[in-house]
Amino acid sequence: MDLYARIAADSIESARLHQRLQQELEDRRQSLAREHTARAEAETANRMKDEFLATVSHELRTPLNAILGWSHILRGGKPDETTVARGVEVIERNAQTQAQLIEDILDASRVITGSSLRLNRGPVDLSTVINAATDSVRLVAEAKAIRLAVILDPAARHVTGDASRLQQVVWNLLANAIKFTGSGGRVEARLHRAAGQAQITVTDTGEGVAAEFLPFIFDRFRQADSTITRRHGGLGLGLAIVRHLVELHEGTVQAESAGEGHGSSFIVRLPLAERVEGARIGPAAAGGAPPALQGTQILVVDDDQDALDMLTLVLTEAGAAVRTAASATEALALLRWIRPDVLVSDLAMPDEDGYSLIRNLRAIERESGRETPAVALTAYVRVQDRARAVAAGFNVFVEKPVDPEELIAVLAGLAESRAGKPRHN
Repeated sequence: MDLYARIAADSIESARLHQRLQQELEDRRQSLAREHTARAEAETANRMKDEFLATVSHELRTPLNAILGWSHILRGGKPDETTVARGVEVIERNAQTQAQLIEDILDASRVITGSSLRLNRGPVDLSTVINAATDSVRLVAEAKAIRLAVILDPAARHVTGDASRLQQVVWNLLANAIKFTGSGGRVEARLHRAAGQAQITVTDTGEGVAAEFLPFIFDRFRQADSTITRRHGGLGLGLAIVRHLVELHEGTVQAESAGEGHGSSFIVRLPLAERVEGARIGPAAAGGAPPALQGTQILVVDDDQDALDMLTLVLTEAGAAVRTAASATEALALLRWIRPDVLVSDLAMPDEDGYSLIRNLRAIERESGRETPAVALTAYVRVQDRARAVAAGFNVFVEKPVDPEELIAVLAGLAESRAGKPRHN
């Protein structure tokens, strides 16, 4: 190879080497950039987690403080009727607030872990759903002197979905609007037909949303103001749950705002269904008196004496004859002598839990060829908890905190299944 050929070959090799080095440097630069981005995202996630946990602690403790404080007031001295009525109202309101916070956390947990929220699909009348959600926030709106308007288009009423979950969507949007709207403001819920879909728009004249926060408003744990001095409560989960529920219904949700101080609008779009007569009524609007338990014998098992007293009072007022047991052992001893129409048992009990109780009861009943309808009561509400309870032998699973009317309806239905069968004392 002559000199010129060697020089040309060396030049080509040098160029290749330079190109390779440049590529390695670019790869390293991109790797460092990705690492920097990942570290920044991790730091942001950790900060959001810490802020969220601090917020959870604050939001759960605040209603608990009112509950415990008023309980102490009502127990001490001799409060007059006005004080008693006020104390009961405060305790109930704060207990409902705490229950909603816990439900939001559980729903968010199901979303994060990939456990899809359960939908009981059927024909839904959106006007009923919106009216029910509006009724549930009306007192809060009136307390802030907020005008609450509802405008319904009959042509957009009918969709297919879960009435309870859709009511949860509308309630969240209305509660959020009222929270961020000052005294004398206006909140409107409008249902109309748009582009062949049912569109629900909740509009308020409140604080509005900053442009830089608007793209993140449906993210979990996100709040425009997450500082300790923030003026509004909440966990930053409601809108994330709204988006998930709407998407489960094959719909979309978006937020619009002209900026801080200019109010906001939240728009939910859902596929319309063919018109169906007798569309499903939302749960809060069904109304009516709870089913009577007159003449029904019920055995209630719970190691928590306060819970036992509460359930006894609720069921007795509904007409039931109630026997109680404070443990699985005590319940099994009673069940050898009495035959209740329905068994209601807590699951988490010391020594022997509700699962053990129902398995032992079912073993005893196999010998006699009879089966007592049984309801599992528990604060463990995961899908696997339900499956385990049913597999153990319970007929129905009821979540705590217990809705008295729901429990009475469940018990009445189970007792009805024994209609015509002899009852023994």
